[in-house]
Amino acid sequence: MTPADDVWLRPLARRRRRDLAVRARTPLTGGYASGGAERIDLDDGTAVVLKRTGAVETAALRAVAVVNGPVRLPRMLGSGDGWVLLDHEPGAPLPVGAPVPDDVWRTLALVHAHWRRNRPRGVPVVDDAWWARLCGHAAERLTAAGHDTAAASVVAWAGDDRARTALRALPRTLCHGDAHRGNVVAGPAGAVLLDWGNARVAVGSLDVVVLAAPPAGGPADAPSAPVPAVYRETLHSALGAPDPPAMVAVETAWARAAAHVQYLPFAADHQDPDRVTSMVRVAAAALDELGALLAEARRG
Repeated sequence: MTPADDVWLRPLARRRRRDLAVRARTPLTGGYASGGAERIDLDDGTAVVLKRTGAVETAALRAVAVVNGPVRLPRMLGSGDGWVLLDHEPGAPLPVGAPVPDDVWRTLALVHAHWRRNRPRGVPVVDDAWWARLCGHAAERLTAAGHDTAAASVVAWAGDDRARTALRALPRTLCHGDAHRGNVVAGPAGAVLLDWGNARVAVGSLDVVVLAAPPAGGPADAPSAPVPAVYRETLHSALGAPDPPAMVAVETAWARAAAHVQYLPFAADHQDPDRVTSMVRVAAAALDELGALLAEARRG
């Protein structure tokens, strides 16, 4: 529930050391609006965003606020039960076909490096139980939409040893969790990745796979966009050493499987059967690749 204005306006006025009044309100869409949000223009010439959200987004925004370096992140001005107040980031969604700006890749790399092998308080952890719930939820939505064959495949993956082994072996970090192009706003000061309400402690490549994914309206097995060198260069510089290529390959295979299972409920409810079939096909191939990579690692 959105709070009364006094709940957030008075603390903001104390912070800015002046009286403030609301001049205009505009509902927002895009990256701000997964929980319902509005832009609020104030009489000091600034604008803020008041967003309904849960405790996970508040925890994630606190966590990213401590990341050092040239990061471009939403700035939280206040929070309460079921809401956050953010600085408004002027800008527009990425044009169709335009590459994701380096600002976003660099920021993700710095967040991933800062929180590698650490868990921010209040952010859920991706583990065996999480993976089983993810597969179970996807299978339920697929069954409800009449995709029985796809649902049977996904149900079987809930206890898949390949996915579970990778989760135990790979380092986890703070991930955005829903880092698709629709959550990116590009403006005069640079590009920002908004909407951290699906944050989780997971394999960092989950964000990479989602951000580089092919257009959501086409087949899931279309080529992904190339991941700019700035991501790995920034990550490895911040960590102090490059990740072993074999580890990156395992990360990427796990992330490709997880990302496609994650978005299957949306596809089942809103997209055509060919899209669903291609997503299941990509997830199955990723799990097969993951199994081969893990077997090779055991032999090596």
